[in-house]
Amino acid sequence: MSRHTVVVTDHDFEDLSIEREGLSDIADVIELTGDVGEDAADAHETLADADAVINLRYDLDEAAIGALEDCRVISRYGIGVDNIAVDAASDRGIPVTNVPDYCLEEVSVHALTLYLALARGLKSYDASVADGEWDRSVAAPIHRLSTRTVGVVGYGAIGRAVGERADALGADVVASDPFLSAEDVADDPADLVEFEEVLERADFVTVHSPLTPDTRELFDADAFARMREDAYFVNVARGPIVDTDALYDALEAGEIAGAGLDVFPDEPPAEDDPLRDHPKALTTPHVAWYSEEANDQRRRTVTDIVRSALVGEEPYNVVNE
Repeated sequence: MSRHTVVVTDHDFEDLSIEREGLSDIADVIELTGDVGEDAADAHETLADADAVINLRYDLDEAAIGALEDCRVISRYGIGVDNIAVDAASDRGIPVTNVPDYCLEEVSVHALTLYLALARGLKSYDASVADGEWDRSVAAPIHRLSTRTVGVVGYGAIGRAVGERADALGADVVASDPFLSAEDVADDPADLVEFEEVLERADFVTVHSPLTPDTRELFDADAFARMREDAYFVNVARGPIVDTDALYDALEAGEIAGAGLDVFPDEPPAEDDPLRDHPKALTTPHVAWYSEEANDQRRRTVTDIVRSALVGEEPYNVVNE
């Protein structure tokens, strides 16, 4: 039996030992090299030989999908597939897969961590103590979490994990999701309401929606104007879901109390991006998903999915028909 070729378009690991070990008996795992824009022709030539593609941040656009001649599966190291031309892959009969559950714990904990750090005034208190002060008022008023309402926008697996953890800490939970009905969340701690009601009721609004044409800049000037002045906003989903100019204006005008951002429309954000060091913003470098355990899990899952496709089985976690 001839050996297969698995092309890894990009990654941020020390090596590909997990992938190579898991596929060693049936495939050669190679890395795509060269700049995506300038060397697209070379990249497409490499992709043409791929029996499977593993992708992280590479833009697998229609042209890249068109270069695939005998590809059996495209598998992404992560949840979102907005950097893959899924419709083009569907037209070619290529399954696109993701890893939807590898970082449920990490992202939900990170979202709540950002909120609690903001709500407890940790950034202000830390700076105050560093300046030689010892002043409770710099972050007052602070309220008990059990008196607060957490609003979850996008009540999928991660959104549910946030809701469950917030409920366990004593907060009320409301959620919005256009794909769910009240019956779908009957056993969950969250009350399902309209998006606008989440904005108006919640002390903490956290977004966990995928990036789609409908969610792009979902959080715009109108959305922030609907939020309470003492509410906090957290985004650990995708940067373009937020109109960052509108967010900056809302922070400056006092329309919301603060923001926690793990993602930006452009990453890393420009040096002159005013949200990078805004006094009311707490930022992290797209690490909500990260733990050593989650990192290994996504790699092993992707390797297993690719293996199943190469040996003639149906791959799982398929996101296209």
